[in-house]
Amino acid sequence: MWPGDGAAPINLPPATARRRLVQGKFLEEVMELPPEVNGEPFTRISYFNYNAVNQQYECFSIDTRGPQMMNERSYESSAQGKTNGEGTVILYGGSFVAPQWGAAKNVAFRYRLTVGAVQDNRQIVGLYFTPLSGEPVTEFMAFEYVYTKRH
Repeated sequence: MWPGDGAAPINLPPATARRRLVQGKFLEEVMELPPEVNGEPFTRISYFNYNAVNQQYECFSIDTRGPQMMNERSYESSAQGKTNGEGTVILYGGSFVAPQWGAAKNVAFRYRLTVGAVQDNRQIVGLYFTPLSGEPVTEFMAFEYVYTKRH
């Protein structure tokens, strides 16, 4: 996690994500802090799919650490809008308020996700924030989730 543009990263406790393909239609993920790991317990539930009707990737999530419904979509139909050309899906969200970010409270951000391809049982998902107030209003990487498949 990065608490701001140019800030040093903070390593968070490792979480466990359980994924399943629901009836071959969409991906469901439940992420939690394992009981053996010290830290504040949380649950994050998300759904990811490709909507053939509007030709967009879509993601929905909710997290007990900041219980706001988050909804992201890729740009419709253009290949550039869906991926960066390397198999990474780019999804754009709206705005949300973080109850606390660094030393600040109730901070508003616009955000986007980059969902990397699964390669060698590993996937990287990036979460980028753009502050909606204050200076500078430069986008920065806020989280990098590194998934490793365990059998």
